[in-house]
Amino acid sequence: MLNKNNEYISTLQLNDFQLLLDEFGIELDQYTQQQILNMIKNNQYALAHEQYHFILENYIKKLTSEITCQKILFLLNHYFKPLLNV
Repeated sequence: MLNKNNEYISTLQLNDFQLLLDEFGIELDQYTQQQILNMIKNNQYALAHEQYHFILENYIKKLTSEITCQKILFLLNHYFKPLLNV
């Protein structure tokens, strides 16, 4: 099951990611959306292991505001991280 979830994350397209952002009430320009999506796809290990979350948080803060960063972290912790822990 974990491999399917990893594959799902790795193949997630921007339009599907935009739907997730809308569901979580996160507004970002398309460039930032793509940057965050690439971060998610390329850092699945960091998503799954809390000791690396500060790295992801710092990256997101550089791209967005503090409030938006917190919303994105909520999305990561409540949508993507559970997929990786199955």
